[in-house]
Amino acid sequence: VFYTSTIHGDETGGFILMLRLADYILENYGSDSRITTIADNLEIWINPLANPDGTYRTGNTITSPTRYNANGYDLNRNFPDPNTNPVRQKETLEIMNFMKEHNFVLSANFHSGAEVVNYPWDRWSRLHADNEWFYHISRQYADTVHLYAPAGYMSFMNNGVTNGYQWYSIYGGRQDYVTYELQGREVTIELDDYYVTPVGQLDALWQYNGRSLLGYLENAMYGIHGTVKNKVTGEPIAARVFISGHDKDSSHVYSGSADGDFFRLLAPGTWDLTFTAWGCLPAAVSDVAVTEGQKTEITVELEPILNPVD
Repeated sequence: VFYTSTIHGDETGGFILMLRLADYILENYGSDSRITTIADNLEIWINPLANPDGTYRTGNTITSPTRYNANGYDLNRNFPDPNTNPVRQKETLEIMNFMKEHNFVLSANFHSGAEVVNYPWDRWSRLHADNEWFYHISRQYADTVHLYAPAGYMSFMNNGVTNGYQWYSIYGGRQDYVTYELQGREVTIELDDYYVTPVGQLDALWQYNGRSLLGYLENAMYGIHGTVKNKVTGEPIAARVFISGHDKDSSHVYSGSADGDFFRLLAPGTWDLTFTAWGCLPAAVSDVAVTEGQKTEITVELEPILNPVD
């Protein structure tokens, strides 16, 4: 799982919030059961500042940060997109390579300028195949915030939640790139109406969002967690995991070649999965139940084909 903030250099609240989260997890591991469970079950990566040149534009203190990087590019319009092809910046290339390397199951990027959880798609009016799931985790984040924040905080759009395109469309955004190209799941969380959160309000920002940050990470522990193996040798297989009649726009996932593991985050219900891999006969697994707040584990064995042809 991956949290990152301040891809726009002048949106600083998330920068400090990410540092606070890392510190909180480290300080409470072993003494807080929730933190311990999260850290024991998830590999957590946190990138507090994705645009250091924009944030520290004038030197070693944050005095007049800017949205853009040193070359004047908006990094959240710089990712691969079917509708645009900007000059890819170093920061963009580095984060693309990093995310490809780690195959994150769940991620979020943090902004300021509004107070709302924004979920895919940003570029298309059509809904993501997992729109129900995306809405639920976004609603859960905002509703938890409302329990610990004063009235009016994170109440923008649909009381703190919006589909990206229904708010305003963008091309080259990171959440669509991650969700479409990498088969990950990412949302954009706008933390503060102020671009630069005043120092005196940073503690309140943590109090409002701290529990939601933990709850969002916990979503990666639910859904279908499975392993795909070779039926004869028992070796792991890199396979495509597809839900017929449901998956579209690259919403399927893959099992990893090194361990055969896959993670399919889904709304509660009963699902039929199809597994395909080169050199193997396809396999179908029907009626896999997904329950709210629980993990369903399955193991799938694919039968190899003798002398497969490309």
